[in-house]
Amino acid sequence: MKVLEYLFRGIGLIASFCLFILGLAVLLYTFMEGGLVVKKILKFSTSEDTVIYSAMGVVDLILLSFSIFIAAIGIYELFVSPIERLPHWLQVKDLDALKSMLIKVIILVMGISFMGRVITWDGDASLLNFGVAIGVVILALSYFLNVKIKGEDKHG
Repeated sequence: MKVLEYLFRGIGLIASFCLFILGLAVLLYTFMEGGLVVKKILKFSTSEDTVIYSAMGVVDLILLSFSIFIAAIGIYELFVSPIERLPHWLQVKDLDALKSMLIKVIILVMGISFMGRVITWDGDASLLNFGVAIGVVILALSYFLNVKIKGEDKHG
């Protein structure tokens, strides 16, 4: 039984390390992209819509990198060892808690992505299809979260 425990801990450690490296890579890319956006803004050579879209793209990337960090911490806590002195909202007790945290970030990222499309909309009708698709996914994820919360209230 100990062998299985060590195997899962090893797999969890490798997975959380890889996710942490991925989060750092996305964050580094975000900083470089953010620098390009700032450079564009300071040249005053771009429209307000483009500034908003570009800035929201950087915010989107930051949220993506932090959601990867949250996943890394969650995997580490679930498979390797609890981390002391983490804020309450970042502590992961089970896989459902990790999924709930990530779903909330995914909903936010999807909303920002749609807002970026709206800001740069050129009148193309495909925006409606995109919006409906994102809306359906957000509704499904929100329903899942609501069902999980109600289920925890009944059992907790």
